[in-house]
Amino acid sequence: MKTIAIYGDSISTGAHGEGGYEAMLKSSLSLEKVYNFAVGSSGLTRKTPVGMLEVLDKNPVPEDADLFLIWHGSNDWYWGSGLEEFSHGVKEAVNRLRAAAPTAELVWVTPIYRFECPDGMTQAGEAYELPNKNGYTMLDYYEELERSSKRLGFPLIDMRRLCGIHRDNAGIYLEDRVHPNQAGYQRIGAVLDREIQRFLPADGR
Repeated sequence: MKTIAIYGDSISTGAHGEGGYEAMLKSSLSLEKVYNFAVGSSGLTRKTPVGMLEVLDKNPVPEDADLFLIWHGSNDWYWGSGLEEFSHGVKEAVNRLRAAAPTAELVWVTPIYRFECPDGMTQAGEAYELPNKNGYTMLDYYEELERSSKRLGFPLIDMRRLCGIHRDNAGIYLEDRVHPNQAGYQRIGAVLDREIQRFLPADGR
């Protein structure tokens, strides 16, 4: 595998944690090229600012990508994307990437722990428990990603479960209870490296 394309929000831009996870993956997977289409504050749907579907409208899908890494869901909770809209968005995004690069692998990363006040609400809380303005918790988007993964046939990297960031250590691994710091990205980078290796074809392409 030589080339990956990243679609995500501020956690994927490299603006936090002294560069984020991109450089870690480039080194650990010996990548030659990384396309990073991540946009801060964005989600998947067009209800979010410069969401992934809008990014796909504006930027040609790199046909030389060996792997598409998508990490969206957190800001769909924050901005209050409808669950049906989110489900349709997952299908549209996956179909568009696969049509452009049919032999590429595609993985989706689940949202991690965060403590935040979603748009239009007055109280902060843990996203996996706190309903947004449309009554959905992060768990609802997480479970929709699980359903879409089964329905459309793509693997999830279950960062929520695997990275080990939770309520009692968020102050150690997150800058602001939302964005990972360098120590948080070390955990995230290790999970991504390990899980992506599992999804690679036997020839290591």
